[in-house]
Amino acid sequence: MGEISLPHPGTQIAPGASFNFSYEIRGDYCTSSYAFSVYLITDVPTSAAPSEVFMGGYFFGRFDAPNYPAVPYPKNPAPPSLTMPDFSKPQGGWGAGQAASDQTFQLAVLEEWDGCDPTGPVGRKISLAAVPVVYNATAQSA
Repeated sequence: MGEISLPHPGTQIAPGASFNFSYEIRGDYCTSSYAFSVYLITDVPTSAAPSEVFMGGYFFGRFDAPNYPAVPYPKNPAPPSLTMPDFSKPQGGWGAGQAASDQTFQLAVLEEWDGCDPTGPVGRKISLAAVPVVYNATAQSA
């Protein structure tokens, strides 16, 4: 299973701060990893039904990692660090800023993969990995 190894669960990250990021893809013998997308989820989805606001958060990007034969030469490897968005600032266009402190959000990865076993869903499989992080902590954890 794909796994987020950095940041560790409970890591406190300030708005605008750079933080270490590492994701171990599922790719292995008889399992191909195609790409993975990284999100900061501020409000988790309540269902998979179509919705005007499915979830809240921030999209860091879509990346890939070397694994043969699916991606022998990655075109967009994940950087070793990401920058936490500052939600208190306007988000561009009509997107207004919104202050938040001491919020536990989920750093989430959706990975597209498939394997040798022909059973299961048609098409690529999509897995979810997540770790909780504390956004804009105002007090040190014990």
